Amino acid sequence: MIFGVDYYPEQWEKKDWDEDLSIMKNMGLTSVRLAEFAWALMEPKEGKFDFSLFDEILDKVHKAGMTAILGTPTASFPPWLYKKHTEIAQISKEGIVRTIGTRRQACFSSPAYRKATERIVTAMAKRFGNHPAVVGWQIDNEPGHEGSDLDYSPLALVSFRKWLKTKYKTITNCNQSWGSVFWGMMYNDWDEIPVPAAHVASNFNPSMIQDYYRFQSDELISYLSLQANIVRKYSKGRPLTVNLYPSPFLPITDMHKLFGELDYVSWDNYPVWGNQKDPFPHPLVSATQQYCRGLKNKAFTVMEQISGVQGHDTLGYLPPPGQIGLWLTQAITNGADQIYFFRYRTARFGQEQLCYGILDHGKKLTHKYFELQKTIREIKAYAEDIADVPYPAEVAILHDIENARSYKHQPLSDGLKFTPVPFAQVGYDIEIATWFAGTNVLNANTHSLPARTDIDFKNYKVISLPLYTMFEDSVVQKLEEYVKEGGTLVLGYRAGIKDQNHWMVEEPVPGRFREMAGVETYQFEAMGDGEKVSIRMGLFPLKGTKFCELLEPTTARPIAYYSDSRKFYKGKPAITVNQYGKGKVYYVGTSLSPETMVLFYRKVLIGANVKFGFLGSTIEKQYRVGRKYNYEIIMNHSWKPSWAGFKRLKPFEARITKINKKI
Repeated sequence: MIFGVDYYPEQWEKKDWDEDLSIMKNMGLTSVRLAEFAWALMEPKEGKFDFSLFDEILDKVHKAGMTAILGTPTASFPPWLYKKHTEIAQISKEGIVRTIGTRRQACFSSPAYRKATERIVTAMAKRFGNHPAVVGWQIDNEPGHEGSDLDYSPLALVSFRKWLKTKYKTITNCNQSWGSVFWGMMYNDWDEIPVPAAHVASNFNPSMIQDYYRFQSDELISYLSLQANIVRKYSKGRPLTVNLYPSPFLPITDMHKLFGELDYVSWDNYPVWGNQKDPFPHPLVSATQQYCRGLKNKAFTVMEQISGVQGHDTLGYLPPPGQIGLWLTQAITNGADQIYFFRYRTARFGQEQLCYGILDHGKKLTHKYFELQKTIREIKAYAEDIADVPYPAEVAILHDIENARSYKHQPLSDGLKFTPVPFAQVGYDIEIATWFAGTNVLNANTHSLPARTDIDFKNYKVISLPLYTMFEDSVVQKLEEYVKEGGTLVLGYRAGIKDQNHWMVEEPVPGRFREMAGVETYQFEAMGDGEKVSIRMGLFPLKGTKFCELLEPTTARPIAYYSDSRKFYKGKPAITVNQYGKGKVYYVGTSLSPETMVLFYRKVLIGANVKFGFLGSTIEKQYRVGRKYNYEIIMNHSWKPSWAGFKRLKPFEARITKINKKI
């Protein structure tokens, strides 16, 4: 288990460095991440390199008995490069040029930018690839964040047309795939095709937009792979990663595909940010961490773990004593085997002078320092015992990048729109997290996996699949076999009704899953944001939101009905269950509110013989398997003392209980 910190020696005086490393070591830290924004320092002029600063700091890190992960510094390029090649800047959907002066400006379709990237990464990898302190590399920094994996520049258009030609071979095939006959958008040549940027009224063809997202994903993955290949050549044996960020599906990039070419997944963990009045609910934080663990189904790294109040322009919630330590324990429990805190000392200048680190702007040791130091000491033996040991779970929730993309440009319902900042449409994320919360609050260990995973579904007693509107035949067939052999599948509304070309199927909802689910639906309505509909499941009152389907069972049995007197469909089935082979399929025709999702999953887990236990809305209990012991971990995510069964937990306390292994 590695505990480290994000360090920026270039922002401090040389006289600080030895003392900084000593302070880190006294806290229990053994590693640093360096250099991810240092391009202009390393290459102050084109082709003229100066690595002296990082030569010196890496030697000091090694002398101190510490290690380093180096970040390739391509998330922000030097002003001299933009001055020479202004075309390397992205253009947003609205036509705004991402000019110099901030970060994530780069057009990944730019030959000049790729050439400059190749030059700096090659020089850096040659210089530091075999340094004894360097134990790994982070490629770029948060690629795709702030909407930067969507570029609508002229160079992107040129590459998009080439990508389409490679995929479809002929313009006729492209027109057929998109259904371009609609509105008479039949293209006669590749150079007639535009970028689907902002428009004054109706949107572009959804099949075209879906392809544009696929293209942009491939461009970014290709760009990151270019760097990875260089680093592997000159820094053999050092593992490579990319650090992701909240929210999981904010980008349109296929992260499962990306990490197929890298060694492990990294995540930047900020349970609260900016002017938020409260942190994200603990099930949402666990959902994002399980998403991260599930991309490769192995331990992950937190490359930026929150260590203080955070924001760029505004600040909000201040974590009370104990909470940053609890968030650290939660990340480890969900599968992190390396934790790097962001950041060591808070910047005195620049855009992140409000992103508070372990130390504030001075060097006085803070309560954060002592809280994290104490937490590391207390959990180190537990963390090392479970590190790299598989996370056990009988339940899995599946997500799918094609559907995440689709719900960005065709969200179906105002209730499925969520845009906390202009570059983010994360309604799909909220729905996935709500489904995950249903089992998390019931304290049943749950995996989060890509729908296209190679993992055998038979490993799970229950699999949930929300918002799987665009289906892939191979996934459907795998799920059919799973259910026939005795598995329990929980399907969400609008399942299985669009193929990979974004065409609707001719069968009624749930389309490709109609026989498995034993239900059809011909009537439905979208709900406005915040609007709810009453549902009754036996004695339990439920609430539906976002979308409501009127279910017509064929072989399925209704288990919940709409009960809202304001709706003409009062008395119509809302949830059904169907026996299919040895297993069963639940079909949920609406989006259940977070509270009632728990009541629904209580029924599902009982039927599937999965152990669970509700300990309250703020209590999270998980089970881990270690090399020496097994563990029960109970976390109180409340600022109040809370009971967890017969155990009373202090505010933000984590209670870790060893369980002897059976001989």
